[in-house]
Amino acid sequence: MAVRAVVAMIFAATVLHVYAGSASDAEVLAIVRKHCVTCHAAKPTHESFQEAPKTIILETVVDLKRHSATIYAQTVQTKAMPLGNQTNMSDDERATLGQWLKDLP
Repeated sequence: MAVRAVVAMIFAATVLHVYAGSASDAEVLAIVRKHCVTCHAAKPTHESFQEAPKTIILETVVDLKRHSATIYAQTVQTKAMPLGNQTNMSDDERATLGQWLKDLP
C-alpha cells in the first residue's frame, strides 16, 4: 500500500512539472491579471498607485517578455512580488510563471 502512495505522489509531481512547462500565453496572462495588473497597468486599479510602479506595465505577452528578467527575479526567485503577497499568489502559480519565463526564446 505504501508503494502505491509513493508512486501516486511521484506521478502527481511529474504531472505538475509537465503542466508547468506547458503553460500557454493565455494561462500566464491569467495569472498576471489576477496578481499583477491591479498595480502594473497603464491605469492601475490599486488604491495606492496612480501609475504603474517603476513604469512596469504587465498587460500583454509583449510586456511580459520585455520585463521577463525583472518578473522572474521579483516574483519567482525572491517572491517579493506581489508586494506582501496581497493577492495570495500560490507556489504553483509562481512555478508556472517561472517555467514560462525560462522557456522564452
